[in-house]
Amino acid sequence: MADFTQILDGLAGIIGQEPIKSKPDVTAQYAVDNATPKAVIFPKNTQQVSEVVTHANRKNLAIVPWGSGSKMAMGNPPKRLDMVVCTSCMKHMTDVDTENLTITLEAGVKFRDIQARLATQENRCYLPLEDLGKETNESICSDRANSGCFLPIDAPFANSATIGGIVASNSSGPRRLLYGLPRDIVLGVRFVAPNGEIVGTGGKTVKNVSGYDISKLMIGSLGTLGILCEMTLRLLPLPERMETLLVSYGSLSDASAFVKRVFETQLLPAAVEVMNSNAFTNLKMGSAPDFGSGGYVVAVALEAFEEAVKRMRGEMLDMARATAAKGDASIQEDQHRRFWLAVSDLFPCLAGRFSGLITVQLNYPISQWKEIIEFADNTLSTSHIEHAILARAGSGLSLINFLIDQGNTTAMNKGVEAIGTLLGRCRKAGGNLVVQRAPTELKQDLPMWGERPSDFLVMKRISEQLDPAGIMSPGRFVGGL
Repeated sequence: MADFTQILDGLAGIIGQEPIKSKPDVTAQYAVDNATPKAVIFPKNTQQVSEVVTHANRKNLAIVPWGSGSKMAMGNPPKRLDMVVCTSCMKHMTDVDTENLTITLEAGVKFRDIQARLATQENRCYLPLEDLGKETNESICSDRANSGCFLPIDAPFANSATIGGIVASNSSGPRRLLYGLPRDIVLGVRFVAPNGEIVGTGGKTVKNVSGYDISKLMIGSLGTLGILCEMTLRLLPLPERMETLLVSYGSLSDASAFVKRVFETQLLPAAVEVMNSNAFTNLKMGSAPDFGSGGYVVAVALEAFEEAVKRMRGEMLDMARATAAKGDASIQEDQHRRFWLAVSDLFPCLAGRFSGLITVQLNYPISQWKEIIEFADNTLSTSHIEHAILARAGSGLSLINFLIDQGNTTAMNKGVEAIGTLLGRCRKAGGNLVVQRAPTELKQDLPMWGERPSDFLVMKRISEQLDPAGIMSPGRFVGGL
């Protein structure tokens, strides 16, 4: 400890003492799985991040980047951990250019605060504004321009996630069906490489890169190739009308018949989410309609011009009533926003109720979504594992939540076995599986990143080239990278 104290003293001589916290009551809050850092650093800008990483590289200290902590359950436990670098003090929006539909901001800005900053003078926002207003933050401009824009990312943990964490994990939600992934809206990034060098790539225009686009390499790298500090993102005008159509069915077969008919048309819904009753009833939304227990609910997000939404709603209701729907409901504007915020918050809501929660993401060819969900449902039901299913019917992936208490060893063991079975089924279909959350003690028994991808060797070589000392999130990524 004396040696590490000297290391911190050396770092304090570079960036000052204020950003460095090493008391146990602070470091314990930033443990990654069972690894507790010896210090947590709160840099105020990109230059300070560079100085911290440069110092860590010289001293061979292992670093894990941290935004709000919402993605820290992902990945393997780190092989070693000396310092956490937290971006929470880097929360400035440096360029909000609504005329050209771009925004440049630091990694520590919260997603909710970005949407609040882009709200119109009429307080029309892409998220429920009264919820956003409960948190004050200097990054929200008090004089909202009549911008009428939003950041087209449907992020899980929408209330707490930082933009750096969202981009670093390439995180998305149901409305990726219409808006795509974070990698689709990133125009440029500025990051600190493992040697401490500040690297900038891309910019405010779309055609600004010649050669390999390094910014895309950083997206989804989960802090293994450097620390994202700033980024420029593309904005979209707010949809004129936002509405959600909810349709309940007694079986997955009936629900899938409706979904099939929707995708056979030229209609463009923002999301088509198929959830079992466990998922729907656990949504933290008191005004959600009561469709009873059992069965499935299909939630369709409609975000477009008024006439387009009206047409989609009418045609989809006709399809629903022609496919054995048990009931339907339509919710608009604020309730629509609240519903999809509740969907994004389902994961933390379940984690608070089930101490042994395991969440896996299955991916597979879109055409096989029904067969995969049926297989998952039957597998878990046979194992007597209570589960909540969220299937993104048009995106080729689904989230399966194993609703287990941590003390239930039998259910835990059955869960591990079931995940192996699900991985095998996904691989047979040409897909894969990622465990997004699991108790730390189970991770060594789980395929956290599924099977290694075919390009793993390329990934490994890139990692070794950029981080030969292995100081950035060592061991947390695919294949122990």
